[in-house]
Amino acid sequence: MIDDTTRGKISVWMGTSTQTLEEFNRYTQGMEDPDSGCPAHRDFGCGFIDSDFFIAYGTAGNKIVPVEELVVEVDTYSTDTDRLIVARCHELGVHEGNSLYFYDHCTFHEEQPGRLYNQLRFIGTFDNAKLNRSRR
Repeated sequence: MIDDTTRGKISVWMGTSTQTLEEFNRYTQGMEDPDSGCPAHRDFGCGFIDSDFFIAYGTAGNKIVPVEELVVEVDTYSTDTDRLIVARCHELGVHEGNSLYFYDHCTFHEEQPGRLYNQLRFIGTFDNAKLNRSRR
């Protein structure tokens, strides 16, 4: 379940998508419309996803890269947070990928640990306070 009231937190999903860009994007179409039937609403347990804070990313040509490269696309304020995300990926057995989601100012409570969200694995919710800004 999404809690989008938690400032200073960022939730991250990563993995390898085998879908076309159109198929991948269909998952979040209508995410700001509570009546859209958006598949992400069902999976995330919410009726609205704020596009100002929720980002979907896919590598050019769906190229699979190590998570150490993929994490650079997550809008964190600290390389320490990046390292924590990578470490958690490795704990979960996610070593590479081509796609990710992140939702800033959000805590995600996973009701079914280990499930996939549009072929992506929930990696975790991490501290992402601007006070620790060391890059970007």
